[in-house]
Amino acid sequence: MASPRMAELTPDERKTLKAMSTAKSLENLQKLDVSQLTVETCFKGTNVQTALKFDEVGTRAALIAMIERTVQFIDANKTLSTPEEIELTMNELLQQFPCLTIEDWRLCCYQMDKEVYGPYYERLKLAQFVQCFMKYEALKQPVVQSIRERESQEMELELKEAIRYLQPEYATQINPIANRVNAADWFKGEDRLTYTEREEMEKRAKQKTQQ
Repeated sequence: MASPRMAELTPDERKTLKAMSTAKSLENLQKLDVSQLTVETCFKGTNVQTALKFDEVGTRAALIAMIERTVQFIDANKTLSTPEEIELTMNELLQQFPCLTIEDWRLCCYQMDKEVYGPYYERLKLAQFVQCFMKYEALKQPVVQSIRERESQEMELELKEAIRYLQPEYATQINPIANRVNAADWFKGEDRLTYTEREEMEKRAKQKTQQ
């Protein structure tokens, strides 16, 4: 969702894209090979709060199914046993971990099945789910930080490349965009290049290096 193209979409188009993302995430859960999931791919999934806005019934059903699957897989004497307990657990997890994606939930539950976060000592209640989700989120933080740093570096390189093309010496026939853009205004946020224009710049740069 954090794509440069998003800035060029209308509010209605953004809503449509988020709804499609939600539908895709929920559909993928049915055929997902969870053993192939990584924290990075989960991070790029659909946020649970967003999913609830666009398909509350489907999202809640998917989250409850994950909790139930984990409860059934883990052989604990004291565990969640009623629909009310499972729903309470889901609501508490949603409240405490609003930034997780649907895919994060699936991977975390899968890792709980493998006791990645430690043994349960015959008890798998709300507290144990919260503890495991907290440990998952802690493990996720350095990965997210690395992704953010990489995105920041890519944006910085993109900015430098765009500014390079805005210099007067590049205002030639092969770069008509520079003829209409003032570098000072660009820095102020005016006359910003669109994603399509940046793509065109990159295309021309590649052609130039191949000559």
